[in-house]
Amino acid sequence: MALALAACSSAPKPPAPPSTTSGPASATETPASSVAAAPTDEPSTAAAKAAVLTAYNGYWRAKVAMLADPTANLDTSTPGWNDLRQFATDTAVADVFATVHTFSSNGIVVTGTPTLDPKVSGVTSGSASIVDCVDSTNWQPVYSASQKSAAAPGQSPRLITNSELAYYDNRWVVTESAVDREKPC
Repeated sequence: MALALAACSSAPKPPAPPSTTSGPASATETPASSVAAAPTDEPSTAAAKAAVLTAYNGYWRAKVAMLADPTANLDTSTPGWNDLRQFATDTAVADVFATVHTFSSNGIVVTGTPTLDPKVSGVTSGSASIVDCVDSTNWQPVYSASQKSAAAPGQSPRLITNSELAYYDNRWVVTESAVDREKPC
C-alpha cells in the first residue's frame, strides 16, 4: 500500500542534481586549491547526498534499536516503528517487520551495534542508491535465554548491503535494503 501512495504523491521533488557520482564524500569537504582543482559535486548534489545519508543512518539507528528487543516491538504502534517509518517505507519496512517477528518468535535479540560505511553511488531527482559494507562483528544475534550465538555458521560478518532511497513526502526514505550474503567486503 505504501508503494501505491508513493506513486500517487504530489509532494514536490527535490531539485534535480547532476547525475555525477564523483567528488567529495561529504558536503563539508572542499578541494585543496581552486586552481586546477578536480571537479566537485554541485551544491545541490552534495546537499542531496547528505540528506540521503541522514535518512540511511536514521533507518539503521531505528532498525538496530528494534532488533535489540524484537518482542517489545511486535506492536507496530510502538515508538520504534514510528522512528523507522520516519526514515523508511515499502520493502525496507516490511523486511524489518518480518525480521522482528522471526526473531521474537525464536527468542533472538541482536546485541551491540554494526559499523557502517555507506557510499552514495547515485542520486537523481527522486531516487538514490547506497552501497555499504556493513560490519556486524560487534552486532550479533543471540538467543535471549542462553546468550548463545544465533548467527548463521560460516557467514562473513562484513557484507555488502545495497539500498534504494526515494524522495517521498518531502524527505528521503529507504525503500529497499538488501544484504548480499555472497559478497563479503
